Amino acid sequence: MPQIVPPKAISTEISYPEGATGSGSVVLELTVDAAGQVVDSQLVSGDEALGSAALTQARAFRFEPALRDGRPVAARIRIALTFTPPVTEPEASAEPVPTPRPEPFRGPPGVRQREYTSSPVEVTVLGERQRPGSVSIRQEDARLMPGAFGDPLRAIEAQPGVVPIVSGLPTFFIRGAPPANVGFFFDGIELPILYHAFFGPSVVHPSFIDRVDFYPGAAPASLGRYAGPIIAVAASPFSAEPHASATVRAIDAGFYAESGATLRSCEVGSTRECPPTAVRAAMRYSYAGLVLSLLSDAELRYWDYQGQARVAVSKNDTLGVLAFGAYDLFRTPQVSTKSGAAINFHRVDLRWDRRLGAQGRFRLALTGGHDRSAGVSEASSVVMDQSLRLRAELDRRYSSQVILHAGVDGRVDRFSLETSPRRLDYPDYSALFPSRTDAVSGGYVVLELAPTAGIAITPSVRADVYSSRGVQAVGVDPRVSATFQVGPRLRFEHSLGLQHQRPNFAAQVPGAQVADLSGGLQWALLASSGVRYKLPQEITAGVTIFRSGYFNALDPIGAGRDFTLDRTSIDRRSTISAVGLEATLSRPLSKRLGGFISYTLSRSSVSLARTRSPSGFDRTHVLQAGLSYELPSRIRLGARSVFYTGIPELNLQGSPHFEDSRRGTPFFRLDLRAEKRFLIGQRAYLDVVAEVLNATSTREVVRLDCGQVCRERTAGPVVLPSVGIEAGF
Repeated sequence: MPQIVPPKAISTEISYPEGATGSGSVVLELTVDAAGQVVDSQLVSGDEALGSAALTQARAFRFEPALRDGRPVAARIRIALTFTPPVTEPEASAEPVPTPRPEPFRGPPGVRQREYTSSPVEVTVLGERQRPGSVSIRQEDARLMPGAFGDPLRAIEAQPGVVPIVSGLPTFFIRGAPPANVGFFFDGIELPILYHAFFGPSVVHPSFIDRVDFYPGAAPASLGRYAGPIIAVAASPFSAEPHASATVRAIDAGFYAESGATLRSCEVGSTRECPPTAVRAAMRYSYAGLVLSLLSDAELRYWDYQGQARVAVSKNDTLGVLAFGAYDLFRTPQVSTKSGAAINFHRVDLRWDRRLGAQGRFRLALTGGHDRSAGVSEASSVVMDQSLRLRAELDRRYSSQVILHAGVDGRVDRFSLETSPRRLDYPDYSALFPSRTDAVSGGYVVLELAPTAGIAITPSVRADVYSSRGVQAVGVDPRVSATFQVGPRLRFEHSLGLQHQRPNFAAQVPGAQVADLSGGLQWALLASSGVRYKLPQEITAGVTIFRSGYFNALDPIGAGRDFTLDRTSIDRRSTISAVGLEATLSRPLSKRLGGFISYTLSRSSVSLARTRSPSGFDRTHVLQAGLSYELPSRIRLGARSVFYTGIPELNLQGSPHFEDSRRGTPFFRLDLRAEKRFLIGQRAYLDVVAEVLNATSTREVVRLDCGQVCRERTAGPVVLPSVGIEAGF
């Protein structure tokens, strides 16, 4: 169970404002970052004149940051300040006081709250406010999920409405959305792939991840240019103290190191302190190929890296750089027909952040990218993308009822294809991936409105202009979400959004981007409504209904399940419709006893020309359940089960009714996890973890061919065991 230690005041001196009369008290809500600085402040109650003075002086307050499991984190606290005229009381006092616990769901996702009798103060570990219809997966919960191997991004598969093409693979159908319509972001930067080597870990080290925001429906307008769901990774905040960890597992090893935030004076001889300067880095390397070579002639390699640094150039200005990338190679063992793929990508993001007082932030950033995908044979083709993106973002709080988020950006991509004209499929490759320069520019505006204490409305809009090979296309995406808090436990959520995307069917293939704008943009209309109820013992129940429509869509996998790389694939536009219901009951896995159960009932259909049939990977019923329990002596055991009904028969001509479709054998798997933690001193730890995905060794039906008789094609069984040791401080 995570241990939360509240911020401790180092300097909270206040002075009586000039021109004021009388005494009075105010209550402020302060946001204290992981370096102990106040980065945001709001007046909760009290005299406005005294409150204005308190807000101004609060910017200079200093704290020891809040700690979660010994690691500094950002937190939100409330503090009472008493102003007394100098005549009667020469010194003002600042003392934290207890405040009422806020209503459920009003705070950010993953909230942990704890009261301390010696210093009664409420501490909220910070994240962004959870958007309606979204799910936020905290790192501490994801690392305990069986089958996720301690990786927050692998926990996506356990969410309602998510069905992988093959169990364990990172290619998802989410509420009927084609896999190429699902977008991935890391700290606002696009990720071309999510996992390593098909079944490997994610391409971002877990220590760089604070949480994963999953938007299965309409996503925030700031995360645009995808017609489907969005998976957004929020980077963890810098720590105020040095921190390091290392992991050694059966297939790979990795490390994470952070210098800690150091403080320096803004000017020579000045006692005024600047924001922290910090550096951190992580890397993983797989030696799975060594293990695989003992079993076959196949070859497998992967690695990834992340690095970040920031330096304060003034009290309000910070310069930073974030770089990350990954590499994967897989080669099949057949000597005569040896095939496979080698992919890699790199990103470098330069950013300037400026604080606009206590109520705003501005960011200007330039991102360079290089993506490459290639076959491994001598005659293989290579696709590449070199990109440059410039963006500006503004966040501004005008009052407790109005918050503005706005941004503009432009991106240029240079796509190139290297292949031999003597190849028989050269015409198809050159038509699908022509060498060219594409451009897109646009902007967005998001308003967070809270007209009353129980209502929050977020209207937004974005517009983008796409250009490729002399053809232009425009996408305008209005979106709105709303929450209605009915009493302290019940909450209703609604979202509706229009989303556009340029044509693409090559999901998670770095450098591969279809650019035939002559057929128009893909677009989607996504709607969902849900209700959440807070039960005792931090148990949450929820039910959501959704309806999704994808128009002018490219989905060769879902439409035919027999993907062929030819010119026909790029012109095969279809309409996809999905409707469903999702029900969940959950308690955080980080509790001593935590778990979840979720059920999804849905139907997805594809309309192509005059035919209509179930989507190729439509699963009518999906049921998942997980349980985690901490035994004495810091031993934790967990299990997760996955069940979904079979895929429909392959019917390339289309079936007019769902009832006409036969289905393959249902799939069931069980994942197991065991962990033992050793504490070394006050900060160090050692974890021993054993885990296995698909402990039941179940094969999965991935295709059902039906004529006079039906024949099932299966994959697997894919069984992924892992034994590892992690140590850190």
